[in-house]
Amino acid sequence: MATARRLVGRPEAVFLMFVLYCFCVLPLRAAAPELLLANVYRDDIDVTQYLVSEKLDGVRAYWDGESLRARSGHPIHAPKWFLDGLPKTPLDGELWLARGQFDRLSGIVRRDFPDDDDWRQVRYMIFELPNAPGSFAERVVRMRKIVAQARVPWLAEIPQHPAVDRSNLQKMLDK
Repeated sequence: MATARRLVGRPEAVFLMFVLYCFCVLPLRAAAPELLLANVYRDDIDVTQYLVSEKLDGVRAYWDGESLRARSGHPIHAPKWFLDGLPKTPLDGELWLARGQFDRLSGIVRRDFPDDDDWRQVRYMIFELPNAPGSFAERVVRMRKIVAQARVPWLAEIPQHPAVDRSNLQKMLDK
């Protein structure tokens, strides 16, 4: 009759645990999506070539057409009804409640088990269509159409405005 040998503390056990971790656990972790990040304004930029939007104090969220993830790649556990209302098109934006409500929003979004009542207050404010063709102005038009077709109150695009000149841009930033 064969006898079981104790592996705890033995090099073979450590190696086996490492192999299991590499092949079973690591593949389950979502990679962080490659998202555009804001850049610092420079004086040599021709502002007339840009659209400007408000920077919301929300939680960055990437929708790949099937799942919602944080910038880090971690899944965001939104209710099924929230996700079902989103299009199959990849979206980039901010989950948002209101000004001054970031801490409350962060608590809602970080839960493993979403609370419907809390999520009914959350809006997904989109500002980009990742990897979509066309200029940014063309993608803005497409975002408006996507939001209109979705017909759900929690999906909206962040309004984009032309920066007519530096003076106009400064007025927008001072608001």
